[in-house]
Amino acid sequence: MSSTAIFPIIDGQFKMEKEPVVGIGVVLSEDRKAVIGMRIPSMGYAVVTDSGKEWPLEAGEHEIHAVGGQVTLIDKATGVAHGPSAIISILPPAGYKPTKAGDGILVRAIIAGRGFHWQKEHNQTLSHTLEWRANAGNLLLVNRIALEAYLTGVITGEMSGECPIEFMKAQAVAARSWLLGQPRPPHPGQPFVWCNDDCCQRYHGTGGWSERAVQAIRECRGQVLITPSDKYCDARYSKSTGGISEDATSVWGEVIEGLDAVVDAPAGSHIHRFFPITEDNLVEYITGDWVKETDAFASPNVAPESTLKRYLGRVDEVGEYFRWEKTLTQESLQESLRARAGLTDLGQVLDLIPGKRGRSGRLETLRVDYLDTIGAPKSVVINREYYIRAALSKTFLYSSAILIDVQKDATGVLKKAHLRGAGWGHGAGLCQIGGLGRALKGQAFPEILKHYYQGVRLEQIYP
Repeated sequence: MSSTAIFPIIDGQFKMEKEPVVGIGVVLSEDRKAVIGMRIPSMGYAVVTDSGKEWPLEAGEHEIHAVGGQVTLIDKATGVAHGPSAIISILPPAGYKPTKAGDGILVRAIIAGRGFHWQKEHNQTLSHTLEWRANAGNLLLVNRIALEAYLTGVITGEMSGECPIEFMKAQAVAARSWLLGQPRPPHPGQPFVWCNDDCCQRYHGTGGWSERAVQAIRECRGQVLITPSDKYCDARYSKSTGGISEDATSVWGEVIEGLDAVVDAPAGSHIHRFFPITEDNLVEYITGDWVKETDAFASPNVAPESTLKRYLGRVDEVGEYFRWEKTLTQESLQESLRARAGLTDLGQVLDLIPGKRGRSGRLETLRVDYLDTIGAPKSVVINREYYIRAALSKTFLYSSAILIDVQKDATGVLKKAHLRGAGWGHGAGLCQIGGLGRALKGQAFPEILKHYYQGVRLEQIYP
């Protein structure tokens, strides 16, 4: 393992003596929560302050309050308060292990989808230790949890506990590998390494657990993807490739071993003739009649959009993701470009000019021509698919694999831009809907994973 590895359990070898415990940021300072309610399900829980004092915790409704850099826990029934303290930890009963949906402490109004169009609040049940802190009057919650229990909450947060078991095993191995294979901390300076949301990977506690999910985790326990150079695979993933996945270099500007663009369809499928996407075949790839009958694994012909609600994560919204359309107005573009692309001097948008594309057709660069607030013409180039998606829509575009049809008025000012797109997400690594389609077609999880992560091997790293 690289000397820059951040995972504290790794001893330089792939093998570990036991299952590790991870710290996941569930409530972040940026969520701006000063008070959060909880329900303690039963007796046996304990509260511990940073001074080491420990008390039994009554079952029932409690609130955690942040004031400055300290937190206080209040029993709503009795008014008994614990704290203020820099850290308050809630510990489960001795020997506790979650086994079913809803096990653990109910924590209210946790944010999911930070910054995305599906952002919402929902209650979550969290197992293991809850560590509460405060930063400038805002609460911070770190869930310290055994890795396999965490992963059960990931595979039922990213997708549904109703998914085929072979897909859930593929998702679990990818999630486990991604967590171990991180080359740098996603949240530097925080008392946790990974958070619970889409910038890392979705973790929604035990609320979505199913018997099938528990079985999937048990059957792939401790298994990870190892790259040809004998490192943990940084196994990133997205919701839908749209038919062709993307290279890591196109998405993040760096080589990530195993994350190469591939066609996500059976051998001999019509879609192979589009790979790689070029300006000559882009229009037909996104809008051609072949789309109606394609056997690409992420297509509605394999994973019908009418049944996706059963398989998507609880915070996902059902829609058309393999191919989709969206119209942007002058007003909506002004709003999103000012707020999300930093164009505070923008007066009117003149044009959107596509630039470099990756092998899946995803835009890597986009030029925006505009008039500033005093009428002077200007241009700016937006780099990276993530920032393009963010800049063009306050609800965040599904993908940057887009065709842009700009309509202008008589003065040359943009009236609206009609987008036709393919896929959902950055498109690199495992395609969740494509992997679902593969599992529905009978593929086992090693076959699914080795398609999306080229050249990897499976290895079990702890018992």
